[in-house]
Order: sequence, then structure tokens, then C-alpha cells
Amino acid sequence: MPEKILFIGLDAADKDLLLDWAKVGLLPTFQSLLQKGAFGITKDPPGINGCHWPTFFSGVSPAKHGRYWAQQIQPGSYDIKSFDFQWQPFWNVLTQAGRQVVLIDAPEAPLAEELNGVQIVEKPYSRSFETYPQSLAADIKTQLGENPIGSLRSCGRSLVDIQNFRQNLLNSIEKRTETIAHFLNQGEWDLFLTAFRESHWVGHQCWHLHDPNHPEHDPEIVSSLGNPLKDIYIAIDAALGKILQQVGPDTTVLIFASTGIGPNYTGVHILDQILLRLENPGKAMPETVNQKLNFLKQFKFLRELKKQILKPLGSAESKRKKAASSMANRKCFQVPSSEGFGGIRVNLVGREPEGKIQPGQEYKSFCEALSKDLKELVNLDTGEPLIKNIFQSTEVYHGENPMGVPDILVEWNRNAPISSVHSPKIGKLDKVYWDSRTGDHKPGGLFLVLGPQVKPMQLEQVASIIDLAPTIASLLEVSLPQSDGQEMAIPIAV
Repeated sequence: MPEKILFIGLDAADKDLLLDWAKVGLLPTFQSLLQKGAFGITKDPPGINGCHWPTFFSGVSPAKHGRYWAQQIQPGSYDIKSFDFQWQPFWNVLTQAGRQVVLIDAPEAPLAEELNGVQIVEKPYSRSFETYPQSLAADIKTQLGENPIGSLRSCGRSLVDIQNFRQNLLNSIEKRTETIAHFLNQGEWDLFLTAFRESHWVGHQCWHLHDPNHPEHDPEIVSSLGNPLKDIYIAIDAALGKILQQVGPDTTVLIFASTGIGPNYTGVHILDQILLRLENPGKAMPETVNQKLNFLKQFKFLRELKKQILKPLGSAESKRKKAASSMANRKCFQVPSSEGFGGIRVNLVGREPEGKIQPGQEYKSFCEALSKDLKELVNLDTGEPLIKNIFQSTEVYHGENPMGVPDILVEWNRNAPISSVHSPKIGKLDKVYWDSRTGDHKPGGLFLVLGPQVKPMQLEQVASIIDLAPTIASLLEVSLPQSDGQEMAIPIAV
């Protein structure tokens, strides 16, 4: 008989913090789970840090599902648009096999068109939600209120801003737990899949209050408010305890902390200027309005002023056309990516409308030469290499949908902020990174399995995110023939 599976995602909850705080007793539920279950480390798709959840719920590599970031270059053009994710989630296969599924805010998952079960999806930034079936929404509002899931995702830097943000996340955890409990009690499910998103948002917005070495660390706020990051992890741990009390002994529990969090030190703000200088050595690049206002970035109170100054300077459409025109005249250019990895697209003949580099040997030689030049870059503030690793996507991804993926992905050395770089070819280049997020994702996650036959132990073998979907499906006696992953070897107690 198929098992009942409860899957709980801890969105961007850092594995090192989870393990450290569980060890010292700050997270008693997680401490108990580590003692009673099997756990191990997960690895991310190489060179990509913006597709954890789509890779999880599709069960296939980014080379197949095609997403590496939320906005990508459109094949056959220079347009950058939101990526239209088409690969079906693995629970569609479960539905077709007759399994009943409950999905409570599965991160980044689309609303099902057909499902043997129920689904709630948060509509980001609108403080609302959608459901399958559609009629479920009215019942939820009657029984659970207008906002059963969802929270703020960003905040300002003042004490009041962060205090309100922290409280909003705590309230969200409480309401989310109530919503999960409501549907757990109904009992009609084979797979119950949910996630706590609050760990994600607090990591982005409040890392500087956790990290005393961060340039924006504010001891006065910490003295008044404490560590919001730790508070949210403790609240989620308590919520886990309440949820697990409702689960019967015959249920297998899987917990997945999707990716790590750390300081948001990045070179994405300076990458395109580096590429321009490498393509035009010795040529002075004209300053943009952004660069002329770069000096403002040292003043934190001028963050919003900068946005107000730049906002009226042109419509999104005019900026898009200007960017596309610039890309067409270059050998390579930067494309959107996460802060952890910079994306570089080669202007390739036959793929881009006005390609400059021929496929084959010229493309290979160009990528090799560019990679060599990039490796010479140094962070002048530390003397360390600017770039930790360089990936050519053709070497790590072989699949059906490679057209929107960057040709070269650079992994930044994130030991310190990046504001001044140098190499023999580009000389010195100064540009301060200015973003509302002080924390950002780092590779590596954690999974934990707890069940009636699971042997407690730490697994030595690192698992892939892609392996989670076929493992869940296998426990429910359903196969995923299109998955790139493999069923994980869960240790069984004798």
C-alpha cells in the first residue's frame, strides 16, 4: 500500500544555521528530527541559482525545463522577458495515477488546471491568493480569513521598518500553520506538499543584522530588536512541531531546505562594464546616468532618492529597445541572472538576429579567451580573484531547451563586497553595488526523511534536487519516466 507523504519546504533556510542552531537547542523540533530521521546535503544545478523550485517540482534539469532565471533572453531576439515555464510538475503525474494531492503554496508552482486534490497559490505582492478548484477560495476566506498565506517580502532599513517586517513574518508563519493544520485535518490526501517562505524573505532583508561583519550591520537595531533571522527560524521550528503533532505514525515526512543564505556580495552590477572594456580595450566608455549617480550609493538614506531620480528618465519599453540595440552591436553582453552568478551571452551568428561570432571553432576560441580574461580580474579591496568559477553552459548542460541559457556563467568570489576591480586589460573599474537585499543565496541545501521504517543517520552521499521528485513518486508507487533524477536510497531500519 502506498505511503502517505508530508513534504515541507523551508524556502532558502540555510542548512548551516539550521544545523548549528539545532545543535545548541534553539531549534528543538529540528534537533529532534535530526536524531530520529535520515538527513543529508543537496546540491544545486551547476552555475545557476534561480531555479531551485522549478527544478524540484519538474524533476528535470534546467537543460530540459529551460529556466535559469525569472527573466531570460527570448530565442531569436535581444528581448528580455519573463520566462514562460512549460514543464509539468510531478504531481500532475501523481494525479493521473489516482493519488490525491494537497498543495499549500508550493513555491513558484503554477496553479493547476486539473488536479486530484486542492491547491492554494499566493499571488505575490497583492496580498491575495488563487485556488484549485476556484470555488475553494470562498470557503477558505470564510474559515481562515482573507490572507491564509503570504507575507511582506521586503522592507526598509529603519528600526520601525524592520520591526514591522519581522512581526509581519511572524504573523504569516502563524497563519500559514493554521492553514496547513486545517487541510491536514481533512485527511484526504496521499501527498501533502507545503512550504514556509518566510525564511527566504528574512534572509534577503535582514542578513546584515545577523552578520556582524556585514558593512551595513547596525548594532543599535540589533540591541533594540535582536536577530530577526534567528527569530523567524525559531518560529518556523515551533510551527513544524505543531504540524508534526497532527501527523499519524504511518506518514513519511520529508523536509527540504532548498538553498543557503549569506551576504549579498556580487559583481552583477559591474559585469557588463567589464565586458565592454574587454571588447574595447583602451576606449573610454560613455557614462550613463546610473554611473554618474553612482557616488550616491555610499549614502544609505539616498536609496529611495536614486529610484525617484531615475524613474522618470524613460519608459520600460524605451529602455528595452535601447538595451536591445546595444546588445546587437556587441560580441557578447550580460543577461539577467541571480546575484550569485553572472550570465554572459555570446552574440552568435544564426542564433541572435545580428550575430558577430560564428558557431564552431570561433565560438569556442572566443569563450576560452573571454574566460581567460575574466580569470585575471581582481577585487582591489581584498587582492583576491574576483571570480571563483567559470562555467560554459555547453559543458554542464546538454538538453532540449538550451536557447535561453547564458553561454558563460561566472561564480563570484563572495568573501567581501565588490566595488573596485582591476585587470591588466581593463585597468581599474569602480562601481558600488546598491540593492535592498543584504543577504543572498549560496549553493547547497539539506533534506531530512522521517518515517516508520527510516533508519536515523546522516547520509554521506550528496543528493541532487532533481532526485526529490522521483523519490516522492516512488514512495507513492508511481514512476516518473521523464525525470532526470534517481530515487534516493533511504536507509531502512532492520
